[in-house]
Amino acid sequence: MKLWGSYPRDIAAISTIFIVLILFLAVFNLYISFQFRNEFINYDRNNIRAIANTCRGYLSQPHDPSELNSLLRNLSQSFNLAHLVITDTLMNRVYDSWMHFNVPVQLTGVDHMSRFGELPGPQEIVQRDNDFLYMTQEPALYIYVSLLPAYSVAFGDIFRWHIIYITVSLVFAGFLGFFLLRNLFLPMRYVTNLAQDFGIEMKKEDFVSATFGEVYNKLKLREQMLVEFSSYIAHEFRNSLGAIIGLARLVEKGKRPGKDIVKECRNMEELIARILEYSRPLKLNLSKVDLNRAINDALKRISLPKKIEVEKKTLSDLSSVNGDYELLTVAIVNLLKNAKEAIKGKGKIEIETGETNGCVYLSVRDNGVGMATEEIEMVFNPFFSRKAEGMGLGLAYVKKVVEEHNGRVEVTSKKGSGSTFTLKLPAHNK
Repeated sequence: MKLWGSYPRDIAAISTIFIVLILFLAVFNLYISFQFRNEFINYDRNNIRAIANTCRGYLSQPHDPSELNSLLRNLSQSFNLAHLVITDTLMNRVYDSWMHFNVPVQLTGVDHMSRFGELPGPQEIVQRDNDFLYMTQEPALYIYVSLLPAYSVAFGDIFRWHIIYITVSLVFAGFLGFFLLRNLFLPMRYVTNLAQDFGIEMKKEDFVSATFGEVYNKLKLREQMLVEFSSYIAHEFRNSLGAIIGLARLVEKGKRPGKDIVKECRNMEELIARILEYSRPLKLNLSKVDLNRAINDALKRISLPKKIEVEKKTLSDLSSVNGDYELLTVAIVNLLKNAKEAIKGKGKIEIETGETNGCVYLSVRDNGVGMATEEIEMVFNPFFSRKAEGMGLGLAYVKKVVEEHNGRVEVTSKKGSGSTFTLKLPAHNK
């Protein structure tokens, strides 16, 4: 359903983009965090492999014990290791970095199974918290490496708080989306639909206050229309019943024929039929409608006197509209009838079509008597008419038809200078 103002849709789109952006950033941060964590783990594992390969190189070459211990001690210090233990495949201790720091060390075999639960295969790594066990080849050795806790704990805390931050962001975005949906979008959509039902043009400036103000005015106007409708019906029926009663008395006295009563009853029947026709919901038979063609058909259906000149300024490649051809043609006929009745004597009717802001417009301009400001405000009200014999349903029907097509009708007029009625309908995509 088309909205004439873009403000509600802009707000909804901007808010939706904002929420999606928050979710995207949160998910992106989560992805980066895991990638960073994987890189950190890979960095540690690459360091373990480098340490193991260095140890294997030292042990595969002849060194005296003091020189070998010095090389391995420097290796531990270079990588800032908490503990380095080298064992053979029988779990005999080949080197233990703690032996050089006066730390008590059991000289028995090392039980890696109790710590890791499994032993790695050749060139594989098993990990338990900050401890790593790697198996080299040629010679086959187990390299046990323990990283300094402060190093890994610091990263673990950063990663943990980052996950908490992302989780809070996702929860915040979810609550924000729910809040906006429940307290902003749905009420705004309701107000927008209500305003559209009333034919109110949506504006960006002061959307809520202006829209509610116009809706209130429309409700007051509809209340006034209902009162006028009731008064009109009561007045017409009272006049008709009074005429029927008077005719019935004259018929009793033989002064009037009975057919006069029938005639007055027919007038009442016609009034009721036109009221029912106006109040009946319209059923649209939608198709692509060429308004230029509809104008030509409308001119054929109305009899204009020779003293009234008709000038057409139609756009040759006018976009079609998605609508009911017959209903739109009848609406144009009503506009032409209104222009004809507004011209007293010689005059001119100008019919123009064109496109603006995604809409197709059709305007009917006359140089008739025009209307005062208070008349313009009432001109589309049912049963408002400046003619004694008129029912005031013609322009009201035009407004009803146009609004059923998601369009609007506008009027400009000045007393003594004529009036211009403009229909604006959504253009059908070519």
